[in-house]
Amino acid sequence: MQIKKFLFVFVLLGLVLSSLATAAIAAPPLQGAVACDQEVIVQADDWLSKIAEKVYGDVLAYPAIAEATNAKNAEDSSFATIENVDVIEVGWKLCVPSSADAEVLLERSLAAPEVAVSPAEPTGQQVGRLVLATTTSTQDSGLLDVILPDFETRYGADVEVIAVGTGQSIELGRNCDADVVLVHARKQEDAFVADGAGINRQDVMYNDFVILGPASDPAGIKGMTDAAAALIKITETQSPFISRGDNSGTHTKEQSLWEATGLTLIEAADVDPTKPYKRPEGDWYQSVGQGMGAVLTIANEQQAYTLSDRATYLARKLEGTELEILVEGDSRLFNPYGVIEVNPEKCPSVNAAGAHAFVEWMTSLETQTLISQFGADKFGQPLFVPDSAAWNAAKPQ
Repeated sequence: MQIKKFLFVFVLLGLVLSSLATAAIAAPPLQGAVACDQEVIVQADDWLSKIAEKVYGDVLAYPAIAEATNAKNAEDSSFATIENVDVIEVGWKLCVPSSADAEVLLERSLAAPEVAVSPAEPTGQQVGRLVLATTTSTQDSGLLDVILPDFETRYGADVEVIAVGTGQSIELGRNCDADVVLVHARKQEDAFVADGAGINRQDVMYNDFVILGPASDPAGIKGMTDAAAALIKITETQSPFISRGDNSGTHTKEQSLWEATGLTLIEAADVDPTKPYKRPEGDWYQSVGQGMGAVLTIANEQQAYTLSDRATYLARKLEGTELEILVEGDSRLFNPYGVIEVNPEKCPSVNAAGAHAFVEWMTSLETQTLISQFGADKFGQPLFVPDSAAWNAAKPQ
């Protein structure tokens, strides 16, 4: 039985949140505790959307499997804990709920806390100059322009935004050239914290990646939900593909998708020559070392394929890009963002108090509500979905 399409956790979540940003959505109750209709052991080449398609006939039902598995883990540690839906490991035990319970779990994920955003007024804490190193998507989408004035007013802050790729943002933090980072490549974030360079990483929000291309679609990938299979078809047709090639979160995601194709890849130099990466061979693949906005411009001019976060694409769509979303819905395209303070023990000169205030503000219910509303007026859906611990804890159960 196919799960209702309106339950997709990001794309159609916007249809709910855009009109009900401050209203709670009541989900029907589960029939008792979460029950596993099936217990699945992850095999090689499995991913959540592939399992969801096999079980429910709907790739977009994968969040229900993650929700059910995490719920079962609380009572039985033999089940996996899924922190990131695009990462599951061979041998993990998953709980696959019935179709009815899956619909309830997905509806529950759409629930929004009741939050009234108060007018921005000074809190009395004076943060002063704060350097935020962040991915280009938060800047190019326009999100920071909308929400940062609230922080600056409340905390007497002057935020200097350095918008580069995730890898470069994290390096700025390591080099003590930023106070706080807001990025989207979980492995790099975890390494940053594990090395002691960053502290207090918090989930902030998510959206998804999409594969874009010209309407003519020479590789014939439109409508596919297997991102790796789509890249194989692009390779087979040697259709033009534009890569960021900049060690950003988007570039990191793209590399993981190429690795998932099983194709023979060659080693190439990144913008940082000490960090080579793998790419397919051929002149049809162009690595340009540019941010997301510039890559979309190049891909549009050359009528080429590329990988983009949905938010930047939608923002650029308003500016006239003719590229179309051709591939979406694969759980491996999930795109979570995290905020991390630079460790003052490693970097004594950082604005530690300001960075901590920023993390607390970014993950607060009021700021999460601002995030839930961003883009709804222009696109009929928000460009990012709130995901802080406070936001999720406040959802009606």
